Amino acid sequence: MTLTDPSSNDPTCRQAKTLLFCPTCEHESPADGDWIDDDSTARHRLLCPRCGDIVVDQAQL
Repeated sequence: MTLTDPSSNDPTCRQAKTLLFCPTCEHESPADGDWIDDDSTARHRLLCPRCGDIVVDQAQL
């Protein structure tokens, strides 16, 4: 018997891992999509293009 990852056959699982979602306005787009890169801070920050809310806020490595 071979074990497989159930999500590997489910396109919706793969899609969910490649999308970012805005918690404020529910905008969704790929991680390299239309998010606004906020370069006014030393952190890695992505803003929603629809409402301007912060979607990603991480320390720069």
